[in-house]
Amino acid sequence: MKNRVVVIGDNHQNPLGVIEAFGRKGIKAYAIILSKLSKSFVLESKYVAQGWICPTDESAIEYLLQNFTDSENKTVAFACSDDAASLLDRNYNKLKNYFYLPGIPRQGLLTSWMDKVKMNNAAKKLGLSIPKTWNIKDGEKAKEIVYPCLTKPNISAGHGKVDFRICYSEDELNKFLKNKKYFPEIQVQKFVEKQFEFQFVGCSLNGGEEIIIPGRTHIKDTFDFNNLVFLKYCPLESSFDNLLVKCLEFVRVTGYSGLFSIEFLKGNDGVDYFLEMNFRNDGNAICVTNAGTNLPYIWYLHVTGGDYNKEIKSSYVNEVYSTPEDSYFLQMVDGKVSFKEWRRNMRKVTSYVTYFKDNKKPFFALMRLQSGTIVYSIIKRILCYFHILKN
Repeated sequence: MKNRVVVIGDNHQNPLGVIEAFGRKGIKAYAIILSKLSKSFVLESKYVAQGWICPTDESAIEYLLQNFTDSENKTVAFACSDDAASLLDRNYNKLKNYFYLPGIPRQGLLTSWMDKVKMNNAAKKLGLSIPKTWNIKDGEKAKEIVYPCLTKPNISAGHGKVDFRICYSEDELNKFLKNKKYFPEIQVQKFVEKQFEFQFVGCSLNGGEEIIIPGRTHIKDTFDFNNLVFLKYCPLESSFDNLLVKCLEFVRVTGYSGLFSIEFLKGNDGVDYFLEMNFRNDGNAICVTNAGTNLPYIWYLHVTGGDYNKEIKSSYVNEVYSTPEDSYFLQMVDGKVSFKEWRRNMRKVTSYVTYFKDNKKPFFALMRLQSGTIVYSIIKRILCYFHILKN
């Protein structure tokens, strides 16, 4: 019996990318979707063996333990969101006998690495550059902050990009701190004007003994602090060699095994600023698969005793342009991207994230799911347009 694959994540392109990566290798994956929705476009993939939608963490763990208890042929688990990575980590002792788990082999340790204070301290010790940073706890007021500044939740798992905000004055920041939604501690960083953002998307084996980083993304524009946008993925240039050495050491320091990404911002001052490490499959990682390197399959082969070196040797990195088709279209409709730029970039795209020629059902299911949002955005745009004409 082959080792099974289970992919855990939101109703999102991220788990779909891992499922697609295995489908191309003739392996159907099981999927657990962390969502309160009744349907999931991810589960429409023809490469899903069976899937479940779980509205709570407890139900997700229950499904894992009910359906994957073969200790001789452990199931290979993939985390496709911060919440999923933390969920597996917090239940490590319950799951370790039945699953090959991404993370660190000590319950709770991976979640502790999601704390940005811990992450930044480790990065600074290794010589990585960090924007000037302050950490503000509940009840505290902003003092001696450099403006403009950017607020972030101190821990990534929980609420995504909620509480990300650019503040331009002390009054604006204190007002935000008074009304912030979720987090008892907020990280505040000096806002850095950027040339572009980039990610090293990779795979760590045996706690960092061997690390594969085939290339990097190049992201010119982001919207609402979201880097799932139009981007280029390309082989690593020699100009990143010194930075890459520090990143490899950072992964080793954490002791992490599995898929990951490390995010940077290149400032207008020429400095590469460390943003964070994501201890799970990246939402943009399908571009790596489409470029010629199947990182999920490499990790699968490694943990199950397969010939992963053969897979690495046969891998390659073509330059590709990638975009999330639905959200990039909405960004154009909302006026964040001009129609001319959107059309020019869409003509370049060679790596879609939900539309696959031999597996189209997820894309069309997503379009049905997004239809209301798309229609609303188009009507809103038309009304704004005519309002501008009247003025």
